[in-house]
Amino acid sequence: MHLDVEKCRRLMGYSKYSEVVLHEHGFTVLCYCRDTPSSRGGFRMLISGEVYPNTSNIRTDSLCGSVHNLHDMLHSDGNYALACIYTDSRASIAFARDPLGSRPLYYQHDSNGVVVASDRRVLDDGLEVEPGTLYVFEHSNMESTRFSPLVYEPYTAMDTMYMDGVIERTRHLIIRSLRLRLAGRSRVVAGVSGIDSIILALLSERISSVVPVTVCTRGSYDEINANYIRDRTGLDIHVVVLDEGEILTILDELYSLNIDLDFTDAMDLSIACVVYALARFARDDGADAIMLGQLADELFGGYARYMRHASIYGLDSLNLMLFNDVKNARHDLCRDVGVASSMMVDVVLPYASTDLASYVTNLPAELKVDIKHGVRKLLLRRVAESMGLAGDVVYREKKAMQFSTGIFRIVKGLLRDGRIRGR
Repeated sequence: MHLDVEKCRRLMGYSKYSEVVLHEHGFTVLCYCRDTPSSRGGFRMLISGEVYPNTSNIRTDSLCGSVHNLHDMLHSDGNYALACIYTDSRASIAFARDPLGSRPLYYQHDSNGVVVASDRRVLDDGLEVEPGTLYVFEHSNMESTRFSPLVYEPYTAMDTMYMDGVIERTRHLIIRSLRLRLAGRSRVVAGVSGIDSIILALLSERISSVVPVTVCTRGSYDEINANYIRDRTGLDIHVVVLDEGEILTILDELYSLNIDLDFTDAMDLSIACVVYALARFARDDGADAIMLGQLADELFGGYARYMRHASIYGLDSLNLMLFNDVKNARHDLCRDVGVASSMMVDVVLPYASTDLASYVTNLPAELKVDIKHGVRKLLLRRVAESMGLAGDVVYREKKAMQFSTGIFRIVKGLLRDGRIRGR
C-alpha cells in the first residue's frame, strides 16, 4: 500500500525525533521516535508509550518472538500503541493499543498490504484500532483478537467486606502505577488542582523529582486553591497564570501544529491549553514528562452528572455508566498525549492503569459516591485521608479543570467573537 511520506512529515512535524521509514513485505511504516526501533531475530518492534510486563518470564527484548508471546504481554499494564513487523518468511504485522486506548493508532488495508499510523490524517480512509484488541495481518488476511482485561463483573458488598481493605488495595494500585510510570524519569511536572492530582503529587515525592504546577487565569478558583493547597500540604506549587492574549497565542500555535483538535469545542480547547502550558513549562524546566490525573473522574465518580444520575436511576446504573465512561475515555487521553508531544514531552497517566481500572470499576458504586452527603470521589478521598491529609483538604469541593482554571470562559468568548483560527 502507498503512504505519502512527505505528507506525514509535514503533518506530524516532529523534526526533533529521529526518523525511521520501513518498507518491507508490503508493509509501510513511518516512525518518529527518540530511539531506533528494536530489531531482533526476524522482527521489528515500534512502540509509542510503555508496556510493563507483569510476569518475570516475559522479557521486553523478546516480546515479539511470536504472536502468542505478544498476546501474553498485552495483558500487562501500560499506556501504549505498538506495531511488530515480522521480517522472516511469514511476512506479517501485528499491532495493538492498550485496553484504555491512551495512545492513538489507526490502520487501513487491502489485499496488497496494510498501513498503520498514529495520526489518522496520513491515511486515505483510516480505521481506529480498537483498544484492547490485537490485529494480525498475514497472507493478505486481517484477523483481530480481544485481550482487554477490562470486564464488567461487579463485586458485591460481601466481596469487598471492609472499606479499610478497599482503601488499602486502591492506594497500593495507585502507588504501583506510579512506580512503573515514573521509573527512570529524572524530573516530572505534575499538574495539581483537585484531590486526585494532590494524591499523585504527594505519593510521587518518594519515587521521582516532581514539580507541582497549577495553570490558571488571574483571580480564578485554581489560583486561590493553589495557595491554599501549598499551605495545607507543603507542596511547593508553581502557578502559571495565563491571560487572554497568551491563551489565544497557545491556540494559534496548536492550530499551526496541525494537532487533531476540534477548534469549535470550547471544552476540548480549554483542556488543551492547560496541557500545552504544562508541557511548555516541563520543556523549559528540563523535565521529561508531565503527569496528569486524567481518568480519576470516570473511575471514582467525580463529575456532578454522576451524582444526578445516581439520584434518578440508582447506584447499580451509575456503576455501569462509570465502567462505560472509563472504556470510552480514549478521546480525552489521546488529546492530551497529542498536545504534550508537540513540546517533545511525554505524558504520565497513573490513573490510566488497567490494573487499577479493572479493580475500581467493579467496586460497588456506594464506595465512590455518597448520595446522602453529596460527596463525589468518596473512595479517592478516603485514600487521601489514609495518607494523613486534613479533612478540609480532602473534602474541599472543586469544579472541573477547564472551569476552575477560568480558561473555559475566555475560550468560549474567543469562539463567540470568531477570534480562534480554524473556526
